[in-house]
Amino acid sequence: FQSVIEKERKGDYLGKTVQVVPHVTDEIKQWIQSVSSVPVDGQTRPADVCVIELGGTVGDIESMPFIEALRQLSFSLGKDNFCLIHVSLVPVLGVVGEQKTKPTQHSVRELRALGLTPDLLACRSAQPLIGSAKEKLSQFCHVPVENILNIHDVPNIWHVPLILRNQKAHEAIIKQLNLSRSAGPPELRDWTLMAESYDNLSTSVLKLLWLGSTLICQILTYQW
Repeated sequence: FQSVIEKERKGDYLGKTVQVVPHVTDEIKQWIQSVSSVPVDGQTRPADVCVIELGGTVGDIESMPFIEALRQLSFSLGKDNFCLIHVSLVPVLGVVGEQKTKPTQHSVRELRALGLTPDLLACRSAQPLIGSAKEKLSQFCHVPVENILNIHDVPNIWHVPLILRNQKAHEAIIKQLNLSRSAGPPELRDWTLMAESYDNLSTSVLKLLWLGSTLICQILTYQW
């Protein structure tokens, strides 16, 4: 917004009325394209993929200019150069533990009303999604079952790339963007060791603290 204001004050818009569309949305698109073309090798080679994170909730008035800019960008770039991953929550309500897909269905429906259709769904949940929940999401959100990813609760965040790898998220993105497969499968051996080490470290620290409080026969309060 500051960039648009400065351009207006310099007269770049030639006295036209400055509006959210097209002036603010054009500035957002120009900013994204500028960042995506920054060389990653320090010379001339741009990145293969530029990741854009749009936070907030679908329908928030603060994010509307950005959603509109992404809609225009997806149209101008084409489906082979734009992949939309929609992150949504699949809560569990009631004592029966049923996974509810309605929040995600409504979220996708509202997103489609704004001109954006998700290519992949990343569903947050406490437990792994059951097959029937994935099938329902696929049917009502128009997303293939293999493109519905589940990020369930894990001991620590280092496990998230591992569960995405196990669900072949990289293959879905490669297929959507028509990227070369010459790089081969992701090598996450060191990452796996790091995740396991973190689990063991947390367990060891907690055991040590418990042992310390037992030896001095007092209840200790620990602040992390």
